[in-house]
Amino acid sequence: MCQNRFRRHTLIALLTLAGATTLPPATIAADFASSGTQGTLTFKVVAVGGARHKAGPGAGLDARAWKINNSGEYSVRISAILATGDGSPENKAKAAQMRGVYQQTVTEKDQDVMDKWEEKVDACNGNEACENRVRGQMFADPQYQRIFQKMQGAAPVLLDKARAVDTSLRTQIWTSDPIDPLPGNGALRIDVEETSYGVIDPGGGGKVDYTCRWNGGLKITPGSPESKLGATLIVDGKTSTYQIRIPADALGVRLTESCRDSKSGSHGPSKNMRTMKVIGSTPGRGVKDFNQLLTFKGPLGSVRSPQMSGKQTVTTDWIDSKNPQLVPVKVTIEWSFSAGGR
Repeated sequence: MCQNRFRRHTLIALLTLAGATTLPPATIAADFASSGTQGTLTFKVVAVGGARHKAGPGAGLDARAWKINNSGEYSVRISAILATGDGSPENKAKAAQMRGVYQQTVTEKDQDVMDKWEEKVDACNGNEACENRVRGQMFADPQYQRIFQKMQGAAPVLLDKARAVDTSLRTQIWTSDPIDPLPGNGALRIDVEETSYGVIDPGGGGKVDYTCRWNGGLKITPGSPESKLGATLIVDGKTSTYQIRIPADALGVRLTESCRDSKSGSHGPSKNMRTMKVIGSTPGRGVKDFNQLLTFKGPLGSVRSPQMSGKQTVTTDWIDSKNPQLVPVKVTIEWSFSAGGR
């Protein structure tokens, strides 16, 4: 389609030749980091929660309570990729308006003619004499002359639409390679305790309290599966702000259950095992997903060499799979990012 082969420099050249004032130069692009520049993201997590729920009639116990005290830290290298233009809906709409006016003026056949001449100019490989010769042939072409006359009439409107489009670079993403991410390192600690109060003793000895605990940790080292954890930072050179996705929801530990009761004491480790996330099971009520909950924004100084830090507290929910009660968890996340040397 003509739209897919649309070239902005063709439009600029034709508008200029048609007598229109030349387009203003693009807004000076922010001095982004070169592609491949690395930086280190470090974040710490503390997740603390608890709740007590009274049991309903016929439950065979009086109440259940939970205590949560988890923590973790992680450090990973991420890399800058090529900066991109303004992809906002507003700028896309302006570009679409410009293309619409252009397509009303230039047909598919016209575009084929212009593409043919551009290819011939490109084939000169910068040889000025060659380019001048080709352009002379181009302006002598009756088909090109017809296109040129049409552009003369459309120039004022096309120029107005073209001026409105921001063609400067605006954003740069720093991220991990999804296929071969750089290894990270860190440490996790989980301590979750559930107590069932007033459980009716099946042996007829009245009531007893049962407490089960999942407690343990994990050291993350380069090469371990947990070390392949990605992260994404987006730098906006136009607004001098950043947006960072902290992957704290991916941190978890495989744990073994250990229980005790108020009559006989410890039962020792059981065969029950469970993988538990440091920050809770779900992103909490009123939140769509962890992406929404764990994406943070802030002001930025240099887009060429970003340095930033932040701290925020969010609320998640922990859900016991055996007893589906929601336990609110207050999660405090601290992060810092520092771009590496060039």
